[in-house]
Amino acid sequence: MKAFFRISVSIMAFSTLVVSCGETPENEVKTTDEEHVATSGGEVESLDFTAMDTTADPKVDFYQFACGAWLASNPIPEEESRWSNFNVLDDNNNDILKNLLEDAQANPGPTGGAKQLIGDLYKSFSDTVHRNEMGLAPIQPVLNQIDAMTSNADLVDVLASLHAIGVDAGFGLYVEQDAKLNDRYAAYLGQGGLGLPNRDYYFNKDDRSVMIRQEYDKHMKTMFDLVVSNPEKEAAYNIEIDLAKESWPPTELRDIEAQYNKMTISELGEMAPGFDWTAYFDKRGVSIDSIIVGQKNFMTQFGKLATSKSLADWKNYLKWTVINHTAGYLTTELERANFAFYSTVLRGTEKMKPLWKRGVMMVTMSPVGEALGEVFVQDNFTPEAKTKVDEMVDNITLVFDERIEQLDWMSEETKVKAKEKLSSFARKLGFPDVWKSYEGLSIVPDNYVQNQFSLARFNIEDNLGRLGKEINKDEWHMAPQIVNAYYNPLLNEIVFPAGIMQKPFFSENFEDAVNYARMGAVIGHELTHGFDDMGSQFDATGAMVNWWTAEDKEKFDAKTQLLIDQYSDYEVLEGVFINGQLTLGENIADLGGLTIAYHAYKKSLEGKEDVVVNGFTGDQRFFIAFGQVWQNNIRDNALVQRVNNDPHSPGKYRVNGVVSNMPEFFEAFDVQEGDPMRQPEDKIARIW
Repeated sequence: MKAFFRISVSIMAFSTLVVSCGETPENEVKTTDEEHVATSGGEVESLDFTAMDTTADPKVDFYQFACGAWLASNPIPEEESRWSNFNVLDDNNNDILKNLLEDAQANPGPTGGAKQLIGDLYKSFSDTVHRNEMGLAPIQPVLNQIDAMTSNADLVDVLASLHAIGVDAGFGLYVEQDAKLNDRYAAYLGQGGLGLPNRDYYFNKDDRSVMIRQEYDKHMKTMFDLVVSNPEKEAAYNIEIDLAKESWPPTELRDIEAQYNKMTISELGEMAPGFDWTAYFDKRGVSIDSIIVGQKNFMTQFGKLATSKSLADWKNYLKWTVINHTAGYLTTELERANFAFYSTVLRGTEKMKPLWKRGVMMVTMSPVGEALGEVFVQDNFTPEAKTKVDEMVDNITLVFDERIEQLDWMSEETKVKAKEKLSSFARKLGFPDVWKSYEGLSIVPDNYVQNQFSLARFNIEDNLGRLGKEINKDEWHMAPQIVNAYYNPLLNEIVFPAGIMQKPFFSENFEDAVNYARMGAVIGHELTHGFDDMGSQFDATGAMVNWWTAEDKEKFDAKTQLLIDQYSDYEVLEGVFINGQLTLGENIADLGGLTIAYHAYKKSLEGKEDVVVNGFTGDQRFFIAFGQVWQNNIRDNALVQRVNNDPHSPGKYRVNGVVSNMPEFFEAFDVQEGDPMRQPEDKIARIW
């Protein structure tokens, strides 16, 4: 799940997990007579007992116990870097989306309407014959502009042009709510311009990192050879190295206070001389007196490089950013070369997905993804699901409030503020009340690169155009068809798209033990993000202000340090450990979310007798159902990349790491002190 932080150039803490629901093929989550629970209202579905490995000891490895049989019988397909039951659901959901896109192609409706936009975008992507015929022509004007540079002063014009079409070169500019004065929008400036996932990839000395840099060198040469003549890839790479030296690693990017550096444009110029910032902002159409700088040392470094690097070096670097950004938009040869490095080398994926699947994902994740969602929800979402989930949010919020009241480590003064924040959470369920307007966006059926540039311009102009306007509280940051959820601290809101209100997270036919273990844990997770190490820095209004007493904050930090230490000890591969600091926010949310969901589940029973199914009590089924949500097989390369970049812990540790801190789990499975699935008493993290 996602905690929405946009304090750096990229949206921080956004997961890459995108899973959907649909008809289930041969490896579906089967339901047998033994997997039903008799209730006064009839029969409802329980969990998937066939996925379990009952030869495993839940006191030793609960993850293996809950889903070991599934793990053994579901190898990773060639075209995937990991495989989970969500991928199965995603495949089926893609069938629905494919039909919607093909119908939109055949029946586009009025120009500028949702169907015309998504249909023509999908068509322009799918017509690889025409894309190959066009070759490099669509990006030639951009490359020509770079070639026409006569001095380093021209960096202003070229970077303004590249940034306007979404090419990440040098640094980034965007508009977001002011984190401390969140009733207004502010301009933010931050690091960017790297071709590898983050700065550590350029400097780590382990064998895997060295191999990746060697392969990246080969990849740059291949791509340059396919696009331009007489390249000097070393010059491009050296600028990346110099930018990376002052880039912040993922762990430091979690320090949102350190990234809030408001200054005047004059002060920016003094801090980062060598680049005409006033001229740059003018060319971007941004009229501002002040700006919030995310990483001051990085911007200083960029200013130095703007004058110290030669014009020839900058040309090579800028060409590389264009090539790297557009490789997937151009010919099949460039697309395959791009896949070979970014998917095969970095994630271990052996084979590209079919063209139509890539097209569905492209439209879903594009700025018109909401337009596809508008079509999707018409026939693939029920009001009943929204009502049930809304009730669950009410119940879980009530339990959270009770747990705050019972905390023995928090003062009454801070409890009042915490409860005030909890009661102020806004919620969005299913899909937007107000659909996004795409007025002014032009999408054509026969030029995919042009469409991508048009989408970027539209999205970026919309973003920069918010300065001076009222905060848009109707906006969603995730398309309705995506199976995920997020918390946005600046609006203090939790958001659950229609996609997640389906199996395996939720079903109107699931017993409460399953719904609360899955959808309930998601709801609790997003609520807890408002009180994790980052979300707790924002108050009930969404402003970044301290509402903690010094003593309470010290106690909170001591408790969260237990999680940092615990997860940092998990060795996912030989010599590869989880970064407990990077994953802290998600680990807090996982633990808090499941704990709150468990107590909400117990309340839902309303004194009813516990029903034993397949030999498992309701409490046991609750924890098993949670474990099965995160069952997945993942390639070693993908696992390493996840550990290096993703604020979420890998699936196995999202399960074992959480339950090993929960007395409720210990009681359900008779886990004793000294058992591997129980943290030592002095190391159990009891937070929310």
